[in-house]
Amino acid sequence: MEQQVNKEELALISMNVILHAGNARDYVFQAVDKASNGDFNQADELMKKADEEIVIAHKAQTNTLQKEAEGIEIPFSPLFGHAQDTLMTVKSEMNIMREIIKLYKKI
Repeated sequence: MEQQVNKEELALISMNVILHAGNARDYVFQAVDKASNGDFNQADELMKKADEEIVIAHKAQTNTLQKEAEGIEIPFSPLFGHAQDTLMTVKSEMNIMREIIKLYKKI
């Protein structure tokens, strides 16, 4: 079993986290736009797509952190830090936007 993740592998993981978190962000903002126009079915579908994307990003991050917990060395990477920050920010945005969509549904 490999006892280290190389920088190239970590860069690829990082870019996948950023890509899927970014896709989730795009879907979330499209969903809020649809909700603002009263298209709640489409908003719900877009939020489901956002959830699917964020799960992919989260799994990539979690798998990497699990390796470290197992004793596999993970090199320091500002890119991986940025990917984690992006994921966390998008997850927060998703939570806020869910509440905004609820408000639109009440209006």
